[in-house]
Amino acid sequence: MNMKDVMNQVREELRKQPDSHFSEIYFRLVEYGASGGDVRMALTEMLERDEVRIIAGKWKLISPVERRKSA
Repeated sequence: MNMKDVMNQVREELRKQPDSHFSEIYFRLVEYGASGGDVRMALTEMLERDEVRIIAGKWKLISPVERRKSA
């Protein structure tokens, strides 16, 4: 999988199961065929872009409206 595919898969996983822990996301994506390094890079990039919110260890994808409010 390339990086774009991995990031799209992360977004899809977070939409399906919004209160997932990092390890759950990581292992599901590795099962789909992404390498561990690609998953970590994709999650790091999403955190830098402010697309993910972590509350009490649970990851949620931030909606576009929430991103605008926080900016």
